Amino acid sequence: MPLNPWNTLFSFLTIILPLLNPFVAFAVNPQGEALLSWKQSLNGPTVALSNWNPTDETPCGWLGITCNINKEVVELKLRDLSLYGTVPTNLTSLVSLTKVVLTSTNLTGSVPREIAILHELNYLDLSDNALTGEIPSEICNLLKLQEIHLDSNQLEGSIPAQIGNLTSLKWLTLHENQLNGEIPNTVGNLKNLQVIRVGINKYLGGIIPREIWNCTELTMLGLAGTSVSGFLPPSLGLLKKLETIYIMKTLLSGQIPPEIGDCTALQEISLYQNSLTGSIPKSLGNLKNLQTLNLWHNNLVGTIPSELGNCKKLIFLDVSGNSLTGNIPQSFGNLSALQELGLQMNQISDEIPAQLGNWKELTYIDLGHNRIAGTIPSEIGNLTKLQQLFLDNNKLVGPIPSSISKCQNLEILGLASNGLTGNIPQGIFQFKKLKIINLSSNNLSGEIPKNIGNCSFLIWFEVGDNKLAGPIPREIGNLENLDILGLSLNRISGNVPAEIFGCRNLEYLNLHSNLITGNFPGKLSRLVLLQFVDFSNNFIEGTWPLHVFPRHIVFFSISRNNLSGEIPSSVCNLNFVNCLDFSHNHFSMIPPCLGNMSDLINLELRNNNLHGAIPKFVKCSNLRSLKLADNQLEGPLPRSLVNCKKLEILDVANNRLNDTFPHWLVNLPELRVLLLRSNNFHGSIGNHKTKFSFPNLRIIDISHNMFHGHLPSNIFKYLSAMMNGNMDNDGLQYMGDDYHFVFRRDMDNDYYSHNDSVTIDVTIDIKGNYIDVVKILTLLKTIDFSNNSFKGEIPKVIGNLGSLKGLNFSHNNLMGHIPISFGNLTNLEWLDLSSNKLTGNIPIQLTNLTSLEILNLSKNHLVGLIPQGKQFNTFTNASYSENLGLCGFPLTKTCGNDEGQQPPPSPTIQEDDVGFANGFHWKVVLLGYGCGVMFGLGMGYLVFSSEKPKYLLTIIYGERRNKVRRSKKNAHGRIS
Repeated sequence: MPLNPWNTLFSFLTIILPLLNPFVAFAVNPQGEALLSWKQSLNGPTVALSNWNPTDETPCGWLGITCNINKEVVELKLRDLSLYGTVPTNLTSLVSLTKVVLTSTNLTGSVPREIAILHELNYLDLSDNALTGEIPSEICNLLKLQEIHLDSNQLEGSIPAQIGNLTSLKWLTLHENQLNGEIPNTVGNLKNLQVIRVGINKYLGGIIPREIWNCTELTMLGLAGTSVSGFLPPSLGLLKKLETIYIMKTLLSGQIPPEIGDCTALQEISLYQNSLTGSIPKSLGNLKNLQTLNLWHNNLVGTIPSELGNCKKLIFLDVSGNSLTGNIPQSFGNLSALQELGLQMNQISDEIPAQLGNWKELTYIDLGHNRIAGTIPSEIGNLTKLQQLFLDNNKLVGPIPSSISKCQNLEILGLASNGLTGNIPQGIFQFKKLKIINLSSNNLSGEIPKNIGNCSFLIWFEVGDNKLAGPIPREIGNLENLDILGLSLNRISGNVPAEIFGCRNLEYLNLHSNLITGNFPGKLSRLVLLQFVDFSNNFIEGTWPLHVFPRHIVFFSISRNNLSGEIPSSVCNLNFVNCLDFSHNHFSMIPPCLGNMSDLINLELRNNNLHGAIPKFVKCSNLRSLKLADNQLEGPLPRSLVNCKKLEILDVANNRLNDTFPHWLVNLPELRVLLLRSNNFHGSIGNHKTKFSFPNLRIIDISHNMFHGHLPSNIFKYLSAMMNGNMDNDGLQYMGDDYHFVFRRDMDNDYYSHNDSVTIDVTIDIKGNYIDVVKILTLLKTIDFSNNSFKGEIPKVIGNLGSLKGLNFSHNNLMGHIPISFGNLTNLEWLDLSSNKLTGNIPIQLTNLTSLEILNLSKNHLVGLIPQGKQFNTFTNASYSENLGLCGFPLTKTCGNDEGQQPPPSPTIQEDDVGFANGFHWKVVLLGYGCGVMFGLGMGYLVFSSEKPKYLLTIIYGERRNKVRRSKKNAHGRIS
């Protein structure tokens, strides 16, 4: 039968015309047309909407579309699609919609005001997009709305006050936006409201409106991560149906109201990281349904209420980071469902109750940083599900109980900084899941058990600062996952075993202050991930092996050993190194390339046998500390040091350098410590026209050189850091506190950091004694120009250096009077002007120096009556000897008509007289200065002038501690 040409043409046009023109009339109804029009506006792939067919009669069968019995679209639900468009605005044909869900569909733009025509709408979810702009107030005209979800967008502006019109509203979630203003008090009109979540809106502030307590149907109150302030009122207790309180990380203050115990439906209370005060209310014990109580990092005081033991459904309890006292209530033994317990960083005392053995479900416990004493109870072995145990920084004594070997699921064991004794139990190393062990800073003895090699998952092993002895077990080489190995400050002996290089993931290796002998391990470069290496203070000897440095090294110390030979030039290939310490050895040559290490921050080469010239420093933009003292270096101080713009400490004392005063150092604006002592520096240091500017200089020592000429006042005029204006700003801080190495390890949403401070290690004259200093208080400010050939008068401008602690101009040829302005140096603690040619009287103004402990004016030509009162009543004849014209106490020579004078007051030093201006006593602060001799006080300090015995070095190195810091933990893991 022949084909009808008209039928053929009609079929062809039916197929081709829609393809040629997408804007031809749809067969679908107007609602479908509106939806297709929105689809065509999308910028993303619309494959998921491929069944949105324009030839369909209605859209009722399309993806995400639901119709009622009348084939009207009532629901638009699309989730987790990459639509990349805007919220539809052509809604005239879709007024039948009752539910709109467009969550996580990559929509941008604003929430359209046109949505207000959807009067039947009861559910709106536009969450998890990138919507901007304000929440349109027109949305508050949709009186049938029961749920609004606009969370996880970028919405701005305030919450419309008209929100109170939506009296049918049950859910309001606006969290994770950029809303500001305050929560409108009209929210109190929402009598049916069950859930309100407006958290993580950083700029949403004000007090919590009291009207919100009228919402008696409320089950969840979420205000976390906002700037809401004020306090929780007693009316909180009216919310009988409340199940969850999320008001953490806000500005909330005041006490937790006892009425919270009336909210008997409560299951979770999270009020952490606020400024809450007062005690934990006992009424919390009424909350029989409570599962989570999270109050960490507030200002809570008092004891932990024993009534919490009534909350038998409690799973998570964290009250850490407060100031709680007392003991752990024995009633906690009733909390058999408890899984996580955080009481760390409080002032809890007494012993750990044996009832902890009842916590059979416990996986995490942290009691660290308290004052808990006694022993670790053997009942801890009952916690077979325990994964993380932290008891560090307490006063625990006795052995680690052998029963701990029953905790087969243990992954982290932190017992550092206690007084634990005995051996490390071998049973610990039977834990197949063990990842972190920190037993540092205890009194553990014995050897490291050989079965440590069984812990194949171990990534962190820290037992520094104990009394462990014996060799490093060879079996440690089996730990292929080990990242951190800390064995410092023990009595470990023998060679470093070659098997240690089997720890191929090792990043941190600390063996300092032990009894390790033999040659330096030449295969260290095999540990390609190694970043931190400290072998200091051992007995390693021999020459330095070639190609020993792993290329990713950041911190390397081999100080205080017996190594010799040349420092190999291969050290200059370390592109990431910050700290190099080769001090206190017998090295002979400095490789010239050391001055080209651009990442180097701290370079320690002091106390070796280095000779020759100091190399040029060209690429040293990050160098902050350069210590070359106690060597045999010759030649001038290289001017190339001006390239080291961040240099803070320059120590070239006790060498053979031959140069004039380096005026060019004024180009180093951060310079704080300058030690040129005991060299062959010579000539004048300048005149009244010389420009000096050392605004941050705190310690300058140019003693024992061959300088001559007058003391130019300009050098003292601009020492800004030594003037009174900077005294209080410094506070009790240590210079170089930010010289440290931080190793951070992320694990299972937690992080653990290992912080090693870098010691300053310089020698400073303090009160006439050369002291090895490992920490320098920024309060310590001294000038030492002694043992030169300076002449002329002492500049009066020195009297402006009001925060100066020590001044030594002894053994020069200075003449004239002691400046009266010295009476302004009220923080001065020692003054030595001896062995000069000073004349005139001792200024009476010096009696104002109530902090002065040491005064030496001997061997001058001073005359007249010695001033009396305050500190001057404490000085002996030695302070004034060989001044033939002086008279009066304490000398036996009297002054004319003073024979009838009464004896002066007894030479006692009042506490108020010797304290620092800021209240810190010298006896306390000197601990930061180092180990020295303090005249007139009962506390002795050791003076080091040569090689130190090991037990004394431990005192010095005791300032450098290896600490493990861990983050806070909430119900879902730890956060920073």
